[in-house]
Order: sequence, then structure tokens, then C-alpha cells
Amino acid sequence: MSLWGGLLKLGYRLWRHRIGLLALGYWPLILGVFWLIATRFTTTWSYALVLSILGLVLVGIMFLARRQGYIRFQRDESLAAHLPSHVSPVEPDEKISVRVTGVLEVRNSRRYFVEAMANLATMETREHIVMAHIPLSRMWLVAQSPRSAAGWWYAFAKPSDIRSIQTGWLYHGLHPRPSLRLVYLRRRFIEGKRGSKEVVTEETIYVSVDKPLTLHRLLENLARDAGTQVDYHLYVPL
Repeated sequence: MSLWGGLLKLGYRLWRHRIGLLALGYWPLILGVFWLIATRFTTTWSYALVLSILGLVLVGIMFLARRQGYIRFQRDESLAAHLPSHVSPVEPDEKISVRVTGVLEVRNSRRYFVEAMANLATMETREHIVMAHIPLSRMWLVAQSPRSAAGWWYAFAKPSDIRSIQTGWLYHGLHPRPSLRLVYLRRRFIEGKRGSKEVVTEETIYVSVDKPLTLHRLLENLARDAGTQVDYHLYVPL
């Protein structure tokens, strides 16, 4: 059990859910301060002080969690030290249920999500696609996730663009999950006065699973292309 993992998850939920334009994590502090000003040391002053202190703690948790991307990844090569020989290969277009953390996109929009429920599939061309469906959600009945974030979001990676893979444990919640840390190159074209220009940026995405066996299947599938990569030695481990 990980207390810090639980706080990271709390911080993410406080940031993601909103009342109006403000994240939920700010509201207890705001209400507590206004209550303090309104009561001016009357009989309810102590309650306002408690709410203000609680609000300050929640804001602190939210900011500390945000600095870490709301997750902690602990590298553990032993998760892939002995790949079982009976692992069934991932078939083309087969959808593997995972949770994904990182920047996803749809059309011209990009957003950062943490442990979003998703499917990971590999096409016949060997291109890897993450497909995450983000539902609307509520917290404490009064706060709601942004409607603009609801829907399908994606990440794409060709075998030649994957730079490294690491196995480890992802902390977001009380119990860590087996996970992969993938670093890949994102390619996009920008239209300019002299024509289109390719822009390449490095992205990091985390894929966590319920069972180590699923992790082994994903690792075997991703590492299958390693021999065709110029920098295949950057895969950790193979």
C-alpha cells in the first residue's frame, strides 16, 4: 500500500474536477478565507479556521502532485527479467485493455491524462495506437470534469519512432500497478509560407496493466521491432 500514491491520485482528482472555472482543490481554501472574514472571530470562527487549514492542505497536495505529473514511476527490470515462453503474441488489431498516462490528442487538441482507461492495439503495419475514452465524472457531487475533455483521445507511435521502453511500477492510488514507460517521437507537419515542415518532439507515455502477464505480452509485442531500429539498444530491458 502506498500513501503517497493515494495522495497523488487525490491531487489529480482535485485538479481535474472543477466548480465553474476553478479546480475543486481551491474551493475549500477560498470558502474558508471568506468565512473567516465574514465571521470576524464570532462563535463560528473556529470552524472557518479548520476549513481554511484543510483547504491549504488540499492546495498543497494538489501542487506537489502536479509537480510529479500526478504519478510516480519506479523502474523495476525484474518485471521483464524472465519472459515466460508461453506468452501468446498480440495479434494485429487486437485491443489490450490498459490504463494510460501522458499527453493524448484528437484533431488539433492535446491534453494530459492520468491512468485513463484505454485500449492499446497494433495494426498490421506495426503502428501502435492508444485509444482512450474519457467519460464525464463527478467528485463530491458538486464538481465535474471538463466537458471539453470527454470523448476519445489517441496516441500513435510507429516502430521506428520508439526510443526506449522501461518496465516498472506506477504509483497513482494506494496500490502500484505493473507498467511500461515508453519514450517515442511524435511527428507532425506544420504548414508555412514555404510549404509544410515536419516537427519532431519527444513524448513519454506510461501504460499500466492489471496483471504482469499482460505486461509481458505488451513488452514482447513492442520489443519485436527492436531489431529493425537503429537505436534498438535504448530499449530497457529487452
